[in-house]
Amino acid sequence: MNVTIMRLALQALAGQRRGLLLVGLPLLLVVTAAVLRALTGEAVSARLVVLELGLALVVPLVSLLAANGVLGPEIDDGSVVYLLSTPVSRYAVAASKFVVAAAVSVVLGGGGLAATAFAGGLSGRWLLASALMGAIAAVLYTALFTAMSAATRHGMIAGLVYVLIVEGLLAAFLVGMRYVSVQSLTQRLGEAVTDVDIPPVDLSLTYAGVAAAVVLVVGVLLAGWRLQRFQLRGDE
Repeated sequence: MNVTIMRLALQALAGQRRGLLLVGLPLLLVVTAAVLRALTGEAVSARLVVLELGLALVVPLVSLLAANGVLGPEIDDGSVVYLLSTPVSRYAVAASKFVVAAAVSVVLGGGGLAATAFAGGLSGRWLLASALMGAIAAVLYTALFTAMSAATRHGMIAGLVYVLIVEGLLAAFLVGMRYVSVQSLTQRLGEAVTDVDIPPVDLSLTYAGVAAAVVLVVGVLLAGWRLQRFQLRGDE
């Protein structure tokens, strides 16, 4: 990894308008939980707010924005060729950008879910479980979206298709989609290590652990491999 690339990637996230969205999405979730608790006078539904809104929608969107924010704009405007012309390994470039995007996603995704559980009046166990599942999902989604961002100039669209169509729509009707769903992997891992009532996912713990590791490693390696295939030409 390269410290300079990591610093520039963090500056890129902080200096873009998408930075407001990165903060705004988890903040909106927290406000929603607080309002629901105030209106009903009781704790919010952990399944609805934390899992179905937070884990299934807010965390992947935050990760998508972060992953595309550290790499997508450079590919879109062609300035990536200047970065790739340096003697830094392209795998190191991909890993450096992934680490920054993942760190931001974990803070805002995992922290946002924990804050949501707190604002919604959930138990301390749910607060810890929310932070853990949010962090796991943030890392896995970021690895996946970093690979998509490096593979295509339409990484944002590809990520939205995955989140809304593959995980949101198809997973509701096709049972087999759980095997390729980051959300299902995260819930299975969360179910195994936390003492909260998480809806069971019909996946073995071994498969969930191995699949999560594969998504993480392969996602970063694919991003590096794709960057290696960039040709330093004017049309790039």
